[in-house]
Amino acid sequence: MKKHLPLYVLLLFALVLAACGGGEAEDTGGDEPVSTSTTIDVVENDIYFGDTNDNAANPPSWTISAGGEATANITNNGALEHNFAIVELGATIPEPFVEAENSDIILLDSGLTPPGDSATWNFTAPSEPGEYQVICTIPGHYPLMQGRLIVE
Repeated sequence: MKKHLPLYVLLLFALVLAACGGGEAEDTGGDEPVSTSTTIDVVENDIYFGDTNDNAANPPSWTISAGGEATANITNNGALEHNFAIVELGATIPEPFVEAENSDIILLDSGLTPPGDSATWNFTAPSEPGEYQVICTIPGHYPLMQGRLIVE
């Protein structure tokens, strides 16, 4: 038995190390993207976003992470239906805006929120950072109903 004691001690030590993970850190790559999620609150009124009715001169803004998952909690306090449409970066929005003629510049659209209702819209943020214009595409609502989506 004494002859094998050092072997038993070494085996016991190896088992203890294995149970503790051996003390080495696992390589996770380090370059994998970190999943981000952002929630914004959007208030729709007749016919403006946010707290003030001067969106054309003083548009409200929301900030989200580029390429991340985003959630917009939309509350329509107005008497009309509205939407939250993100316009392609750098696109020129014609006045009056007619969606049937200009749908190609709409990057993402929340869909319509009925008057007095709320909705939750989950979407993937644009991957290119920048300041995107947001509009309501209901005829006659733009340019009065607009905002800025800042993608970082």
